[in-house]
Amino acid sequence: MTRGRSTPRRKHRSQAGAAAGGPFDTFAYWLMPQGLRAFLTTIFWSSPRPVLRQMPFPLLAPGKTAALGEHAFWRGLRWGKTVALQGDSTFTKFDLFELSDSRLLYWGTFRGNGYYGSEESHSFTEPSVWLDRLMSVGDFKQQWVTDTVLDPQHRAVANSGGLTLRTELVAHHDAWRDPDSGVEYQDVLELHYWSRYPEPLSREVYHLGNGLGTIRFESMNPAEPSGVHIQYLDSFERFSPPEVPTLPWFDPFKNTTFVRNGFCEDFLIAPVQGGAVARYLRGWTGSKNAVITTNGGDEGNSPWKIALRGASGGGDGSADFAISSDWIPVRSGLRYRLSGSLWRVSAQDNVYLDFNDGVAQGDSFEDAQAMSQKTEVWELVSAEATVGPATTAIKVRCVRDGASCGNAYCDGITLQRVD
Repeated sequence: MTRGRSTPRRKHRSQAGAAAGGPFDTFAYWLMPQGLRAFLTTIFWSSPRPVLRQMPFPLLAPGKTAALGEHAFWRGLRWGKTVALQGDSTFTKFDLFELSDSRLLYWGTFRGNGYYGSEESHSFTEPSVWLDRLMSVGDFKQQWVTDTVLDPQHRAVANSGGLTLRTELVAHHDAWRDPDSGVEYQDVLELHYWSRYPEPLSREVYHLGNGLGTIRFESMNPAEPSGVHIQYLDSFERFSPPEVPTLPWFDPFKNTTFVRNGFCEDFLIAPVQGGAVARYLRGWTGSKNAVITTNGGDEGNSPWKIALRGASGGGDGSADFAISSDWIPVRSGLRYRLSGSLWRVSAQDNVYLDFNDGVAQGDSFEDAQAMSQKTEVWELVSAEATVGPATTAIKVRCVRDGASCGNAYCDGITLQRVD
């Protein structure tokens, strides 16, 4: 067993005073504690036994891979809402839940910003009530939603249509033994979910441990693209969640502060190493030595990033920049936050994000810079600026100037309005 992990243990029932059928605090079963991740053994439809197979599979909690699927929640304030994002511990792909005192709302599934390897995302016009906080056995939540399917490669809507989602509490078990692991758990809820109710093949079965989250998952659909049939709990591990999850390229919560721009893995054509920013990266242009690359330290937020090549990295020693080629619409007089990840090779160089010196459509405004402070490490940086009273659109850029000795890299550039 990997150091730091713990195997599942029997858990005493914490709701001894509750009637056999409830009501139960569903949040205590569905939501794992912050900073705890679970590893679940995976059985594919193609094999009766767990197999070590590296592949992504788009389950309700996306982003897991291999025979040990990873499951965790990121919980906190994001997009102006209290959220519970279900995915793996990197939180680059996740299911989008909004958390309130009395219910959990399901807004859709984000499956990554990448040109390669990211599956279609799903965004609902209005959220579906996933669970009421207090529910009894036999209670269910059912809702017709309009599902918009989003193509990550083209950053566009693929199609849209209606479907019925349903979640139902089917049973409560004082004690329940997993048929594959043989581990017995105390205080377990059984929840069924239909993504296209009442189609039998759309049903998924979850067993939820009080304080543990999902301890077993089963899909009824052999044709499900992931090929996953069963997952059951293997072990737990403590981890430090990222400060913020990945920001999706689309507006997941129909939030008034959303600004669509700035991702560094949104390509016009299939990328090539060292390709010019303006030729390959949608919505960006730059100086001669602004290119796309997979080189440079580690992988940042994705394999591809923008490189500003310096004298020691094949460039000409002049200052370099990459700038948004299209004007980004903004609301006059409001405040915006520019953020992204920077990597600086040389301490003699200045590497930063800014608002293009405050040059804007309408009227200019006072610029703000998010500077890199370290070398040879990725830094998440941000800066805020209030646009002018007549400003209607702005541009953002990443820059390397100063001595211009070494390479600089930027990734995951995003802009969001601050209310």
